[in-house]
Amino acid sequence: MRFIQNLSQLFIFLFSIHFLVSCQLIPTKPAYLEFDEGIRQLSNGLLTELIKKVKPDLMVAVVNPFLDSDSGQVLQASFDIEALLINEAHKQFQFINISRLTSANLRNAQYIINGVIKYQGNNTTLAKKLYQVSASIVDLKTKTIVTNGTVWIASAQLNYQPMPSYEDNPMYIKGKRLKSITKTVESPIGTQVDADYYKLTEINAQLVTAQSAYDNGNYKLAHQLFKQLIQQPEGQMIETYGGLYAASFKLGNYREAEKHFTKMILIGVENGNIPIKLLFKSNLTEFLKIPELQQQYALWLRQISLYFKNHSQHCVNIIGHTSRSGEDDYNKNLSKQRANIIQDQMRQIFQDIIYRSKTIGKGWTETIVGTVPDSFENAIDRRVEFKIVDCDGTDDFSSHVN
Repeated sequence: MRFIQNLSQLFIFLFSIHFLVSCQLIPTKPAYLEFDEGIRQLSNGLLTELIKKVKPDLMVAVVNPFLDSDSGQVLQASFDIEALLINEAHKQFQFINISRLTSANLRNAQYIINGVIKYQGNNTTLAKKLYQVSASIVDLKTKTIVTNGTVWIASAQLNYQPMPSYEDNPMYIKGKRLKSITKTVESPIGTQVDADYYKLTEINAQLVTAQSAYDNGNYKLAHQLFKQLIQQPEGQMIETYGGLYAASFKLGNYREAEKHFTKMILIGVENGNIPIKLLFKSNLTEFLKIPELQQQYALWLRQISLYFKNHSQHCVNIIGHTSRSGEDDYNKNLSKQRANIIQDQMRQIFQDIIYRSKTIGKGWTETIVGTVPDSFENAIDRRVEFKIVDCDGTDDFSSHVN
């Protein structure tokens, strides 16, 4: 009898191993949900697991704005996710108090919810776009990841437009803020976050507070809050200077805006790239016809040109891009033409830029949004940006430098 029992247990064990291996070898296709249902499932999954592991009388959490994983921007969809998540928590979880991340709310928070949104492509059968939304909850006291989760969204109307504080920022941002949040989302449960995570979270809360003021049209308050941020070493980020630039421009302080943009150039050069948002019309070498933007483009190009004029150790690759629509050869040629247009405009300010720069057309190989067809949401894909290189013979610059 015992032999039969042991044999039965062995069979169950071997079957379990086979099942686990089979699951690993044959990945399951994710089930795509409508936006509202998907976010509700994500919210319920995260908070249910949190209650199972912690079970206090009352839990206080804040929601960090979800970032687009490709551009580092906060989108209108981020705001929609946040609203749905908070609403679902209020309806389903009486012992969890969730609010938006602000400096004031962070003081009493025990947990922070982080998240990212990633565009995955189009489903032509459903006529919808596909997205992956991932999130985690971090215990702010123990600095460990308590739980995490992912849902897959299929939506024809997900609002991918950046929030005003990001839309008006001259550069798109893939800095330490995005890296930190992505790491908490992708790391296993129980992982301890970086030692300086809470310090960055405090700065992030102040940044969100300033950006919220800007998004609500209170440019004077936003300017004041961004200015307070740059008084702190950790707050001297490209996001902060971009906010100061945009707020100064809205307030008509153009000289101050130009000063903050110059600081953004310096940070970009330190990182080897100036991720400027010089945006073009679809299929053309003309800028988007937005008067306020066109005025700013002249300011941006003047300051970038002057930087290279005053820093002879640096050369630059001027790189043109396109959206995914159209044939490969056509897009590569179009992106090269866009880079040439920018080089020609810079020559009007710094004649010798032609000897310190090289124009490159990347076509659509480095899209940020990557959606089709062409629309406002993927305007950032039709851009020109700058990659910093040393004038040391690389890319044939040395033979041209005076």
